[in-house]
Amino acid sequence: MAAIEFTDDTRQRIERIGSADLVVGVAGTVARDDIRARAQQAVRDLGSAAPPLRLVFAWPDSAAQPAALNGSDLNGSDSPLTLLPFSAPLATGELWSGVSANQRAVLSLAASLNAKACIVLGPDLAALNAHAIQLFAYAALDRQCGLIMPLYSMGKYDGLINTGILSPLSRALYGKRLRYPIAFDFAVSGNLCARMAQHQPGYHGAGDSLLWPVTTTVTQYPQAAVGQVHLDARHQVAAGGLDLSAVLAQIVGSLFHEMDFYAPQWQRIRGSQGVPVWGNAPAEQPEGTLPDAQPMLDSFLLGSRNLGELWQLVLPPNTLLEVRRLTRLPVDQFQMPDELWASIVYDFALAYRLRTISRAHLLGALTPLYLGWVASWVRAVAPLTGAAAEQRLEQMARAWEEKKPYLLSRWRWPDRFNP
Repeated sequence: MAAIEFTDDTRQRIERIGSADLVVGVAGTVARDDIRARAQQAVRDLGSAAPPLRLVFAWPDSAAQPAALNGSDLNGSDSPLTLLPFSAPLATGELWSGVSANQRAVLSLAASLNAKACIVLGPDLAALNAHAIQLFAYAALDRQCGLIMPLYSMGKYDGLINTGILSPLSRALYGKRLRYPIAFDFAVSGNLCARMAQHQPGYHGAGDSLLWPVTTTVTQYPQAAVGQVHLDARHQVAAGGLDLSAVLAQIVGSLFHEMDFYAPQWQRIRGSQGVPVWGNAPAEQPEGTLPDAQPMLDSFLLGSRNLGELWQLVLPPNTLLEVRRLTRLPVDQFQMPDELWASIVYDFALAYRLRTISRAHLLGALTPLYLGWVASWVRAVAPLTGAAAEQRLEQMARAWEEKKPYLLSRWRWPDRFNP
C-alpha cells in the first residue's frame, strides 16, 4: 500500500480543525447533503446518552470545496460536530480497492487529528446511526479495545461467502473468533489508528485486501485487544454487474494473496480465542429466503464433468476421491462434510501460492465446488432454528481449525505431503 497523500485543501481543513475526540469516516463517495443529514440525526439521537465528544464526520469527495464545513453549518456555533470532505485516494478499479484505500485514508485523517478513536463505515451509510456510533465508541474509549469488528444480524442463508470461506478461514489462520472479519464497518482506537495508518505491508495488491484491519492488527500488533459489537445494518455489495464466479475470484484471490504474505505469522498460531462482544443481539435472527439448492447442485455436478482434469491438478488423491464420491450420491443424501470443504479451500490456497495452474483458471474452478458447499449448507440448516444454525456454524469453524495441521503440512512440504 502506498502512503496516503492528501491535497492541500484537505491538509488545510485538518489544520483548521486541529483535533477531535472521535472521527466517523465513510469509505466511499456519498452526497454531501446525505451525510450532513445523517450526521445531524445521529448527533441529535445521541443527545445526552453519551458524554460530549468533538465529532468529525469525514468522507471522500472529489468535488470538495475549500469553504468552511464546520459545526456552525449544521447545528449552530456550539455544535460538537464537524464535516470533513477529503480527496479520495487513487484506486486500481478492483472490487474492493477503492473501499480499502478510503478506509486507510480515514484512519490517516484520524491520526492527523489525534483522535481518541476512529469509526470507519461502509459507503452505503447503513451503519451511520447513533446506536452504532455509541457502541463502537464505548468499545474503543471505555473498554480500551484496539480493533472492533461488527456482528451483523443476518439470516442463515445470507452472506454465504463470509459463512463458508471468510469467517472460518480467518479464524483458523489468525486465531480470532470473528463472525464478520470483512471490513464493511469497524472501529480502531486512537493509538492503534496511528500505527495502522502508517503501516505499509509492502506487497502488491494489498490495497484490495478485504480483511486488512484484522490481519494487520493480529499479525503486526498482537497485543491489541480485538472485540465485536452487535450492529443492526444490512449492506448491499455492488459488484458492478460481475457474476458469482468473478466476485468469488476477486474475494478469494485477495484472501489467498494475503494468506501467502502473512504465512510466517499464521503458521505460529494454534487454535482460536473468543473475543469480547458488546451490545444486545436481536431477540430473533431473520430467517431469510430459502434458496433453491438444486441449481447449485447442478452446477457442482457440471463442474465435476468439465473440470475433473483441472481439479486433479489441485486436489490430492484422497480429497479428489471424496469429491467424486459426492457426485454419485442421490440428491436427497448430498452433504459435503466440513472437513472436506476446509481441505478443498486449503488445497486451492496452496495451488494459488505455487501457481500450479493459471490463477484465473484456478479461482474459476473453485466456483462449482463452492456452489456444492452452498447446496449442502442450505440443506443442512433449512430445518434449524437461528440458534441451532449458529451452533452448526461453530461446528464448521472448529472443523477448519482441526484441519489446519493438514494445511501447515502441505504448505511447508507441498511435494512430500500429498495424501
